[in-house]
Amino acid sequence: MGHVRNYTMGDVVARYKRAKGFAVLHPMAGTRSACRQKMPRWSASAPRAWTYQNIAAMQAQLKSIGLSLDWSREIATCDPSYYKHQQRMFLDFLKAGLVERKQSKVNWDPVDQTVLANEQVIEGRGWRSGALVETA
Repeated sequence: MGHVRNYTMGDVVARYKRAKGFAVLHPMAGTRSACRQKMPRWSASAPRAWTYQNIAAMQAQLKSIGLSLDWSREIATCDPSYYKHQQRMFLDFLKAGLVERKQSKVNWDPVDQTVLANEQVIEGRGWRSGALVETA
């Protein structure tokens, strides 16, 4: 039910804004699910295949409940044809002095092994794993 609830709330806002005359780009996003699957590290195709199968399954489910997502504009950010441009742009920004690097503290989830935004920390624990969050 988590996905249905989350995407329905976004869909309500998107439909409301469209009704008010706004041009709306209604994106959706995935999580680090493939990273948590215990797939062989030597197999580059296993996570990719699993991710695209997951995208297809999620798309079918979301289409079945009638969300107002424009599937013709879908972008898979895990696809090298997408992220190679993102990486190139970052390097161009860095070269132009538009990016800075600095040290700062972050919320680290030791189970998911990822950085969490402040709102993903609930009572000192990671929202997904429940692990005590470390400040690193």
